[in-house]
Amino acid sequence: MSGEDAAEETAPSVDDVTTAVDNLEVSSSGSKEFPNQPFLAEMHQKRSATHSKLRAYEAKRRSAYESKLQSSSLYWRAFRTLMHDSLLETQKADALLRGWTHASESYESSMRSVGEWCIDEKGVPVTDAKKKKKMLDSNDASAVAGCIGLDVSKTFLATVGFTAEEKCGSMIKSLAKSASSVANQYSGMIKTMNNEVLPELSSLLEHLKNEVAVMEKLGDSIMHELETAEEEVCSAWLAYYNKAMEFSGSSASEIKAKQAGARVGAIVDPNSVVHGCTDVWVDEMRYRMAVAFLSSIWEKCSSELSKLFLSMKDAECNRRNRIKELLIKATQRQERLWLGLPGVVNPILKDLIEWPMERKIVEDDVQSSIRARAQSIQRDEAEHKKADDSKVKAAGLTGVNEKDGNFELSSPLVSDLLSKAKVIEKRGTGLMSTWKVTLAIVTEDSFLQLFDLPSSCKLTPGSAPEVAFQNLIPPIVVPTLEKIKGGVKIPSAKTWFDNLAPTESYALTNCTVSIKDVTAKDANSFELVEALSSKMMARTRKMQFRAVTREEAVDF
Repeated sequence: MSGEDAAEETAPSVDDVTTAVDNLEVSSSGSKEFPNQPFLAEMHQKRSATHSKLRAYEAKRRSAYESKLQSSSLYWRAFRTLMHDSLLETQKADALLRGWTHASESYESSMRSVGEWCIDEKGVPVTDAKKKKKMLDSNDASAVAGCIGLDVSKTFLATVGFTAEEKCGSMIKSLAKSASSVANQYSGMIKTMNNEVLPELSSLLEHLKNEVAVMEKLGDSIMHELETAEEEVCSAWLAYYNKAMEFSGSSASEIKAKQAGARVGAIVDPNSVVHGCTDVWVDEMRYRMAVAFLSSIWEKCSSELSKLFLSMKDAECNRRNRIKELLIKATQRQERLWLGLPGVVNPILKDLIEWPMERKIVEDDVQSSIRARAQSIQRDEAEHKKADDSKVKAAGLTGVNEKDGNFELSSPLVSDLLSKAKVIEKRGTGLMSTWKVTLAIVTEDSFLQLFDLPSSCKLTPGSAPEVAFQNLIPPIVVPTLEKIKGGVKIPSAKTWFDNLAPTESYALTNCTVSIKDVTAKDANSFELVEALSSKMMARTRKMQFRAVTREEAVDF
């Protein structure tokens, strides 16, 4: 199921959205929902403002991107029809000249048989080699029989025994000679076609087939990547929006409990687990990064599409030039053959020679052809398109003022839903556990999110969190002509977020923190214990952390 389908199935009604937004909004004094909690009131006011801005941004982004994607898709489909028609045109030219050559071969063979007097009683030239030999032998025998006065009235017309004078008669001799001359002329034309024209045309057709297949695969891959990236943004938005709505639907007491944070020095009570803890920042972070990924992949894919379109134009110009040369060569050879029929050949040759082939004219012609095809596709789709297909259907975007979305999304690390971010070390409680550098993030929803850094990352504790976060982002790979030809498998956009999922997540509401004494060996380390609920029995999990200094450990 695509991101749009999921959005349509789970999107709340307009009334639900309005109620949810009202729940997110708080008074500036914070006295209504949290009369004695000015900090929580301020936090919820920021959350409401951020949520409203993101809704406006997503609405504007979808509207703009839908237009860009439709334009690129329309242009690409027009290119595809042009490529297929170019291939069809080349196939027709190849079939035409091959059929023409085959007809010439048949005519040459028939005229040669006529010149050799190999004609049956119905006046049909005999072209089969065995039958021709038998008939030639019969002709010689009939000639002898005629000379000696035998009855030859039942023999073939071509085997009538003429006297030596009659056989050498000027009319019959000239007719037979002309037939043989015509056969020789056709033989020369056939040789030219088989040796110079048809192999070149066949090679051009085969090359064009390969080029069309590669370009089609590349273009389809690029469009698929763009559509998949958009689906991921829609999916990330839906996840964030549902999480935000779930949070806003909680009562003030539930929100206070969820955001209580870890209790320093308190005893862990597995039976007092706070249920329903939700971290909106993780989903907001995925949405922001999905938009960032979409922007990056759009820039790279647009570049590859431009290269593809230029490559296609060059291929089409070269194809038309080569087709022109081969058709002129074939027609000129026919002109030599049909010199006695100028009225048939000259108009064709004149049109071919006057066919404008300047680069600018050809490119304009190709561009006009693509534009006309795109308009035709657009009209056809408009006739079958449903009335409500163009409407924006996505969770929480109804009734949004798109002008409020005129801004660029910043890094997730500066989100109002994030409280603190540090690059520190962590270690499990196992005997073989070792210290590992990790990116630790504390969110406003009282969650501790840990991101393991890739093995290639050489960061140390205390490094900038933004640098560490950048190391979680993989390089963007988009389809290119070289990769398609080389058979390189293009990774899907769906795997782009693999490293952006937290390795471990702790609900601080259910955790206790204990820091070692200042005189201890690792005075700058502390331990986090989380109570976990289970149907069978209560249990806990532990994790040790170590900062660069004790002050940083206490601060964190």
